[in-house]
Amino acid sequence: MALDKNMFNKISDYAIKWCVLAIVFAAPFSKSISEISISIAIALWAGRKAINKDVHLKRTDLNIFFAIFVLTALPSLLMSGFLSLSLKAMVTKVLKYVFLYFVITESMDSKKKLKDVFIIALLSVIVVTTDGFLQHYLTGTDFLRNYPSFKARLALDPDGFSRGFPTSCFPFPNDLAAWLLLVIFPTSCLAIFDLKKYKIRPLIWMSSAGIFYLLFLTKARAAWIGLAFSTVYLALTKRQLWLIILLVIAISAPFVLNMEMSRYIFGKASVTDRIDMWRVGWKIFKDHPIVGNGVNTFFPHYKEYRTDQWQGQKGSYAHNCYLQMAADVGLIGLSGFLLLIGAHFLSVARHIKHISDPFFANALLGMSTGTFAFLVLAFFDTNLYSLNLATMFWTAIGLSQAIIIVCKEKFA
Repeated sequence: MALDKNMFNKISDYAIKWCVLAIVFAAPFSKSISEISISIAIALWAGRKAINKDVHLKRTDLNIFFAIFVLTALPSLLMSGFLSLSLKAMVTKVLKYVFLYFVITESMDSKKKLKDVFIIALLSVIVVTTDGFLQHYLTGTDFLRNYPSFKARLALDPDGFSRGFPTSCFPFPNDLAAWLLLVIFPTSCLAIFDLKKYKIRPLIWMSSAGIFYLLFLTKARAAWIGLAFSTVYLALTKRQLWLIILLVIAISAPFVLNMEMSRYIFGKASVTDRIDMWRVGWKIFKDHPIVGNGVNTFFPHYKEYRTDQWQGQKGSYAHNCYLQMAADVGLIGLSGFLLLIGAHFLSVARHIKHISDPFFANALLGMSTGTFAFLVLAFFDTNLYSLNLATMFWTAIGLSQAIIIVCKEKFA
């Protein structure tokens, strides 16, 4: 019996590791692979807990804050007009990511496993960015999901060939931009501040340059805001002010060289649309501002609250994740989420200076900077409510804490 238990522990540990690697690699382009991998990993993790009679969770800096995050979402169920929808979302959009966090922090328990994650992540970056460039410059559709370039016209017209905006394996350019924000900082930090002794450093440099240029091609203005804020934070943290100068040059140069880009960037169409969405979202929020209208009920409520020709027919997201969260789970639930996120960044700031391994110190800095940029974008977009992107976001939180657990030494 003991042998069976040991064998199960060994097999489950190996399988969970590969599930995490599959999530990191496939989440950008395959919801089914990432969802199946998450389900298998959680089931194996829970089975191992049961077999070993281990009722304890891995001790991390965020345990109590994840508990608060879940508890502060529960009162919204009392006001939900779509109770079955909210109960399902509590499992698939809240508890699932809480369990995934503990799966990652418990299973990614060595530097070898964590480095395997970064290798797989780099392969995913190469595949997805290559897909985006081929879609934009050659095919007009991506080879992973067969998505067309956004607003592409694949023929010569009086204005010439219009390539549209690249989306790669995502349905919209903004979704691609959100993913690029998550990966650009880890790769850039490793390329700039570490890997001097590694042969793959040129590959990391090329990947970083490709990510940045593809982010520019998406023309996602909110993502550029996230990039700018996070680059300033990174430059001040590392005391490398030249990064700010480089960012200013890189962002301003296209506008000087391309007046069409300037006209697009300062256009008001999408801004007007967002203001309308925020106005409707505010009306939904005001109905139950404290506890909210129910987890995951914003979309059907929007259908009824909108006042245009689509009233009662089409729902929508708020294009402001924090407003949408406040409408769903109220100020109580939003506070629980912000408290969790704040605790995460404080944990990174407290521990990163004690990590002596430069690879993991810079990887952790890059991941935390990328998640910060992602959260800035969330003020203007829907990225926290995209299945692919939410999976990558919570995976990044879990991996960041796993790095802290594995690499921390003696803290002051």
